[in-house]
Amino acid sequence: MVQRRLARFLRRRGASPEEVQRAEREGWLTLLTLERMLLPGAPRFTRSELDARAGMPPDLARRVWRAMGFPDVPDDVPLFTDEAVEMLGVLASRIQRPMLDGGHWDPEEMVHQVRAVSSGLARVAETLSDQIVEDLAAAQRLGVPDDEIAAVVAEVLDWPTLARLHDFALRLLLRAALWRKLTVDDPTSAPHAVGFVDLVGYTALSQELDEQQLVELVARFEALTADTIAAGGGRLVKTIGDEVMFVSDDAAVAARIALALTEQAELDELLPRARAALAWGPVVNHEGDCYGPVVNLAHRLVELARPGTVLVDEQFRAALGGDAGFACSRLRPRRVRDIGRVEMWVLRGVPERTAG
Repeated sequence: MVQRRLARFLRRRGASPEEVQRAEREGWLTLLTLERMLLPGAPRFTRSELDARAGMPPDLARRVWRAMGFPDVPDDVPLFTDEAVEMLGVLASRIQRPMLDGGHWDPEEMVHQVRAVSSGLARVAETLSDQIVEDLAAAQRLGVPDDEIAAVVAEVLDWPTLARLHDFALRLLLRAALWRKLTVDDPTSAPHAVGFVDLVGYTALSQELDEQQLVELVARFEALTADTIAAGGGRLVKTIGDEVMFVSDDAAVAARIALALTEQAELDELLPRARAALAWGPVVNHEGDCYGPVVNLAHRLVELARPGTVLVDEQFRAALGGDAGFACSRLRPRRVRDIGRVEMWVLRGVPERTAG
């Protein structure tokens, strides 16, 4: 029998008595509780009813749904709540009302932004769900009944507070991005240092580790790179398994970050050795990612770097401007795949002299 308090909670959130009884009988009461916490309200509207009530053309609404990462749904099944109508209506109204007078926010731009935001939030959702699933699995291993787990979830999972934390983090990140882009004359043409760091021998090592060990290794690498890049004043662009990409508008900042990462990997008991590469020049910024010949060059150079070293191109060496904190050893020019002949250097840090 479902606890009265939990049953009342679920009914207030839009679950019918029949739905609650079925969830209890079939063993997914905790999942129903999570469902109603995150998306309260009973599904009432079909696809066509959602579009009509929100005031958005059906074709555009379908594209928005796909941009969020969800498949097409049948037109005759009530799957959408009042909140879905409200949120789709907000998007529809923004098309008609740009942020600034004379501004322009056409449907293509809206779909573009929805896709970009959803892509980033999908990773956040995966991370949050991993922790929730892990906690639920631990409770199940202890033999806690499903209805008791569901009751604890309803009481402990404070989504409004979590949502406020996410909102605060987003506002901080947006402020930083705006300062970065609005304090230069032309952010699209300003030169940047592009850095890549990867783990040496990761593919072979991943074949030897069990699933938990591999997760720990990747998590350790992500934590090390994210913290070092942020603390050093760079910007993390993306992490893909054993490889991380970062940028900075200051060559010395990028150099210190790359050297620190290779040195810290060397000392870390869990990680294999790392190697890095840096290139300098204009990049194309688009939806948080970076593109262009400089990015391609840096990525090619990291494949040529020896373990524990940082490889840089001639433009990056020149951008350092003879900084006494660094030394560059010239290597024989190499023909780089898909790029051509490249002048390259090994970057080293020079310890500060102490007064004697």
